[in-house]
Amino acid sequence: MKLLSVLSLFAAATISAATPIELIYGNETLNRPLIHLTPNYGWMNDPNGLWYDAKEELWHVYYQYNPNDTVWGLPLYWGHATSKNLTTWTQHDVSIIPPADDSGAYSGSIVVDQNNTSGFFTNVTDPRQRVVAIWTYNTPESETQYVSYSTDGGFTFTNYDQGNPVLDLNSTQFRDPKVFWHEESQKWILTVAKTQQFKIAIYSSPNLTTWTHESDFEREGYLGYQYECPGLVKLPLPQNTTTTTEETIQTYSNGTLVSNTSVAADTDKWAFFISINPGSIQGGSSTQYFIGDFNGTHFVPDYPNTNVIDLGKDYYAMQTFFNSPDGDIYSIGWASNWQYSAYVPTDPWRSSMSLVRKFSLEEFQANPETKILNIKSTPVIDYDVLNFGENFTYHNETLNTNSSVHYDLAKNFDGLVEFNLTFTANSSAYGNHDFAGLSLYLRGDQDKNEYLRLGFGANAAAFYIDRGNTAVPFVSENPFFTDKVSVNNQPSEYVTNEITKYKVYGIADRNILELYFNDGSQVSTNTYFFTGGNFIGQADIEVATDGVFEIEDFQIRQMTLKL
Repeated sequence: MKLLSVLSLFAAATISAATPIELIYGNETLNRPLIHLTPNYGWMNDPNGLWYDAKEELWHVYYQYNPNDTVWGLPLYWGHATSKNLTTWTQHDVSIIPPADDSGAYSGSIVVDQNNTSGFFTNVTDPRQRVVAIWTYNTPESETQYVSYSTDGGFTFTNYDQGNPVLDLNSTQFRDPKVFWHEESQKWILTVAKTQQFKIAIYSSPNLTTWTHESDFEREGYLGYQYECPGLVKLPLPQNTTTTTEETIQTYSNGTLVSNTSVAADTDKWAFFISINPGSIQGGSSTQYFIGDFNGTHFVPDYPNTNVIDLGKDYYAMQTFFNSPDGDIYSIGWASNWQYSAYVPTDPWRSSMSLVRKFSLEEFQANPETKILNIKSTPVIDYDVLNFGENFTYHNETLNTNSSVHYDLAKNFDGLVEFNLTFTANSSAYGNHDFAGLSLYLRGDQDKNEYLRLGFGANAAAFYIDRGNTAVPFVSENPFFTDKVSVNNQPSEYVTNEITKYKVYGIADRNILELYFNDGSQVSTNTYFFTGGNFIGQADIEVATDGVFEIEDFQIRQMTLKL
């Protein structure tokens, strides 16, 4: 490990002797995901410090990391991985180290201080690599916000000895700073959680080291037990949006209208992300968001409603990248749930990240009468690094109970499967006593009794994911690992009064399934566990009632990494 320069952070900092991670589950190691970021060994949780190095054209992800065990524990470090393509990842040595065994380098963020507002850098450091980390230093007595900086492109960090902590509220529940540059006010903005007060504090700074408290956003949306991992991002409004119109400002004098001014509609909106744990709508941990306006000091939501960025059980502590090259918003989340994260059957690592997702705003048809602004998620996959098996397709067929779709997928692939499914449901073809169901089964190649089931119930107009059909004991024994998760879903199109159309894209990567409904209007991320090496090798589509479902398009293929 590159310890010499990292240890300049704290003279007392040490990393525990590399202890062998005990292999408890043996062959479960075979089920390590291929294109979802995992550590080589040890424990991973929240993503931290996501940024893009424009000089090296390199994406950086840091994360909460315990290299000495496969469960959360102190000391806690910042692990580090990089990618050229946001699909395959290279692991690096730990980057931020706490000073004592009973402390932790908790969650935080990274910015690129190109104009050297902090004064940390000389002309030797390329402006594109003037990296500043803002993170929570946790001890048994307090949680405070620390600043560190890097002069080697984010691989090692030096502590800001003269001023740390830069924020201290004498609290043990004050963490997860997320920083960005606010162009309009020409200041750095920091959001940080006063976790058990249900408050997100907003601070501003000209230099990343002296911070002024501006406001608190508090007690909105789902509260759960506590707020964590806040973040603010600006997103352009979709063209021709109908949810935001021109505003007319009228001025009166002594009851007489003297001015009638039309103000152009907004061209963008702000999204405010807040994670909660426990207490999410699916149980355990999840990330919600609000849409509104931010003026540099205050965030004001358009409406009091909140939304959830991912409707599955395994998506938490979402963070966005700083400095993406195209100006778009890219994100990544921790693909697990605190209810059962310490017990999932993997070794010598535990936990993974989601795929990277690109965010955009859309008008979402919440019901037949009302549209709302919604964040659309698009998975980021570089197909140039993948090989493909045969592409199996099925088009324009009505399925009945005596017919089905069956494919044996190509052999010699290893657990990475992608599919697209578009179908219509006809409400005039079933009654209230019928269960009008459609099911896609993704079965293990070696043992077909292990399978994932993506189902749709036309009566409920909802999808569900069944991940309980496996011989792995954890799945049936852990009461919090909910084996069925539902997703209420609006159609992608109302074809007629009786016929509605639905679309879902899915990618299964050895032990994690991501589903994107209606081109990413809604997403559900859920881990699953088959016995070691029993990769998905068969796909079946079946229906429970005749004449209800027509498959417009079904495509499925296996993929693997190029050597």
